[in-house]
Amino acid sequence: MQSLFFKIFFGFCVVVVLVGLSIETSSILANYYEMRWQGVLHSIMPMEAEKCARMYETSGKPAVQDYLKALQQQKSVRFYFFDEDGNSLLDGGAPELILKMAKNKEQLNQTARQNLSLVIPRQGVAMRLVEGPSGRKYNLAFQQSPRQIMPVSEAVGTHPYLRLLGIGLFGAVLCFLLTRNITKPIVRLRAAASGIAAGRFKTRVDPSVRRRHDEIGTLGRDFDRMAEQIEALVNAQRDLLGDVSHELRSPLARLIVALGLLRQVPPEETPEYLNRIAQEADRLDKLIGQLLTLTRIESGVESTQREKFDLTNLVQEVAADGDFEARAHGREVKVVRADSCTTSGAPEILRSAIENIVRNAIRHTPPGTSVNVTLEHISTGEPKALLQVRDYGPGVPEKMLRDIFVPFHRVPNQDESNSHGGAGLGLAIAERVVRLHEGHIRARNAANGGLIVEIELPVHGNTV
Repeated sequence: MQSLFFKIFFGFCVVVVLVGLSIETSSILANYYEMRWQGVLHSIMPMEAEKCARMYETSGKPAVQDYLKALQQQKSVRFYFFDEDGNSLLDGGAPELILKMAKNKEQLNQTARQNLSLVIPRQGVAMRLVEGPSGRKYNLAFQQSPRQIMPVSEAVGTHPYLRLLGIGLFGAVLCFLLTRNITKPIVRLRAAASGIAAGRFKTRVDPSVRRRHDEIGTLGRDFDRMAEQIEALVNAQRDLLGDVSHELRSPLARLIVALGLLRQVPPEETPEYLNRIAQEADRLDKLIGQLLTLTRIESGVESTQREKFDLTNLVQEVAADGDFEARAHGREVKVVRADSCTTSGAPEILRSAIENIVRNAIRHTPPGTSVNVTLEHISTGEPKALLQVRDYGPGVPEKMLRDIFVPFHRVPNQDESNSHGGAGLGLAIAERVVRLHEGHIRARNAANGGLIVEIELPVHGNTV
């Protein structure tokens, strides 16, 4: 059973069905053994009764007593022999029930006319009225313990508390197993939650819980994914704090050095150090601005207001601004294809994300080359817009293609002229903005050199 609901439902159904089956089964067994016992008595009693009647008339009372005594020893039963008036013809008394039956001439004659024996199965008693060779009538009575006739069914049928006790024990065992099946993994889940609460972020749920195929197993697997996400977020925040401290320390250190030198140099050299101080202050301002943008995006502040806008116009505007900046460095930005696409979201932060990707491509493509921008509307499956930004730079090592979207992660550049760059936050911001717009971003190396950054975004409508 794959569902905890069905396990509980099945457990209660089993108990209910068990109660009904036990009652019905005890009744069926009792009736079965009763009918079987009657069949045996009806087939045996006529033969034994007639034999005793002949023996009594031909050989006398001692012969009948010896014969019945031998039968009693073999069968573990008691035999009684009466005349037609209910008077005992053998030595020894008889139980009150047997005597009462022997004197009931009307019932005995009625059963004899039907060629049957008078039988009370629940008491283990049978009596047969037969006629001897002389025409006289005799009664042979037979009594056996009811426990030997119906040892199980009779006990269950005549003792309802025993039946209820059996049902209760079985139900208790079933409920115990069901309760243990539910509570044991919950206790283990609680232990794992306590470990997370205590700061042990590597704590995971016991494997026996994850292997379950019900709601508790699903909860265990979801808990592990949550724990992994919390561990990753805590580690990322810790790493980000360390990276921010490192990135801020470098320009601050250069500022302090520049200020110290400014106090010592002659007045004619002051502009050089002032320019240096201004440059480092500008770097600090950009870095802090990018950190604030990253924080706002991750906190969801930038996604509160969404609107539908023309993605094609936005890409073309970003490409035009990038081309203007690139031409100052002997490069250019070309829009190779621009299908008409409309999407929804926050246009300003999406513009900033695409600008970061285009500027990163401009920085790495060699002079005399271009950055190619392609916007394609894909209608197969779910409609989406595919934006590609391609440069002709040295590319990125394959093992580092995913890491370029991690904050403060920079690929060692072989071209020292391009060593002036950002703090490694541009692509990280772009990745979070795209994810905020329910899209995907990835990077791959082009076959003939260069890096291609692809963005997939959901689109609305199909504009021609």
